[in-house]
Amino acid sequence: MKRDQQSECGVCGNSSERLLLHNVRHRGTYRRLCSNCVLKTHQGLFCPICLQVYDPSPPPPNARRICAKCPSIIHSSCSSSSSSSAIAAAAAATSSSSFICPPCSNPNFTFFNVNNKKPKVNGDTTAPARVSNNDVNERLVDVGSAKALVAAAKIAALSMSKAAAVARVEAERRVKEAALAKKRAREALERLLNLAAEEKKGKLARVDGNNGGPKNSNGFTLGN
Repeated sequence: MKRDQQSECGVCGNSSERLLLHNVRHRGTYRRLCSNCVLKTHQGLFCPICLQVYDPSPPPPNARRICAKCPSIIHSSCSSSSSSSAIAAAAAATSSSSFICPPCSNPNFTFFNVNNKKPKVNGDTTAPARVSNNDVNERLVDVGSAKALVAAAKIAALSMSKAAAVARVEAERRVKEAALAKKRAREALERLLNLAAEEKKGKLARVDGNNGGPKNSNGFTLGN
């Protein structure tokens, strides 16, 4: 992977947050994604409202709601108690039998944003944190974005752990296949050597038969 490709998100191409890119295995390839794209490409692994990562498993069916447009799983308590503008917009598009998560209800929705001004993500603008960057000396991250960053980091860690486990299983499988191939090659070589030895014995027997049987050291044919 080239250096300039490593400095931007592999999905949206954002390079302004290159210091906050996460290593993930996405669609069978290893990529570096920004926090927002990590979350948007891993629906169902976290609650899009409170940003809790489901590790090891999501809440039970009686304590969750599923987005009608994507695999996102939301805590029932989150869908009914949140008062943020993004969730209010989602609630407006919600019927008694379905729920639409914030990203699906708003195409411009973002989980994570870093600006020189205090950003507004998930309706939470309290206690901004400071993030240093090579291009901008100081940027602000609100609590909502900080939670998104943590959630994206956890999902990336889970993704790479799973990828490492898959790679380990694949390596073990290849080692076993190589050992089996080596064993089969050795057995084939042994069979070939045995066939060659039997063929050589057969040729010697035919030569002896054509010459009147086996002879002694003086060249006389030995009798039975």
